[in-house]
Amino acid sequence: MELRLDDPPAHGVVQVAVGGEIDLVAAGVLERFLLGAVADRRVAEPGLVVDLSDTDFIGCAGVNALLATQQRLHRMGGWLLLADISTAVSRVLGVTGMNTALTIGTVADLDEVDA
Repeated sequence: MELRLDDPPAHGVVQVAVGGEIDLVAAGVLERFLLGAVADRRVAEPGLVVDLSDTDFIGCAGVNALLATQQRLHRMGGWLLLADISTAVSRVLGVTGMNTALTIGTVADLDEVDA
């Protein structure tokens, strides 16, 4: 799994790109990285955009990591947007029903994200 911080699309928003495979081992790393990236910004209502366009595989542990991150951000008054998800990620989220539990869209959708 590859992780990188991208230029933020808006003030107070963190954007992370995730590439490769999010398997059982990578899921814990991903969750810690995402929450750490938001914590480093020290914003009152943190926004996090996760670009999954280069993600080839995501397992249930990876989906759980994204869901846990979203829940933690919501408790902080923030939000999570899964942006430009790959076909592989879309398929898994659809099969598991998480496509309705997680906010999915594009960076252009930032104006519509509920904070």
